[in-house]
Amino acid sequence: MAEFDNYIEYALEISRSEASPVRVLQDASGATRCGVGSTVWDAGLVLAKYLDRQTEEGKLDLANKTVLELGAGTGIVGIALARLQPQCSVFLTDKQELLPLLQRNIMLNDAANASAECLDWCRPEHRAGRWAGNKPDLILVSDGIWASDLHRPLAETLAQLAGANTRVLIAFETRKFDEEARFVALWSERFRFRDIKPAEQHRVMQSEDIFLFDGALK
Repeated sequence: MAEFDNYIEYALEISRSEASPVRVLQDASGATRCGVGSTVWDAGLVLAKYLDRQTEEGKLDLANKTVLELGAGTGIVGIALARLQPQCSVFLTDKQELLPLLQRNIMLNDAANASAECLDWCRPEHRAGRWAGNKPDLILVSDGIWASDLHRPLAETLAQLAGANTRVLIAFETRKFDEEARFVALWSERFRFRDIKPAEQHRVMQSEDIFLFDGALK
């Protein structure tokens, strides 16, 4: 497709022995109209490989469950999970301009249990959509707090979309520690959470600069 002629492919190995790598198109320069959302970021890779290890070790079973990814970007996290857990339904969400890329990457991986839809957490009317009354079992967010003006809308969105039994996994690469600490404080107003230790993460795909949190409503 001409729209993606200048994009390059990124491949991520997953542990299922019969599975080919997860492949996504990305604009590594971030120069297209989709900006930074069209790029694969390290925090997403760390989160994807954490989910891979959890699945491989039998610690994550999402059969007949619903997963919602916020700020999915290229979709590499949600698509990887859809491939690892084929009995779950994964909804990849982001701004409208990223939907063609998400849909293209879903098709590239034949991820029949994944779909893409628009959800911009900075727009309250999006948070009041169908997810307000249809609580997902798992919410994923990777590198969603890179700008401070995203912090409060994201915290409010998570509080609005999560149900009593919803698990929330957040991964981010630290860039401005003081600002990130303010997001964590905002999040803690409604959620209890713990940090996922390096020993629990993928043995190779982890970094001291990338933090993973596992949370739920108080």
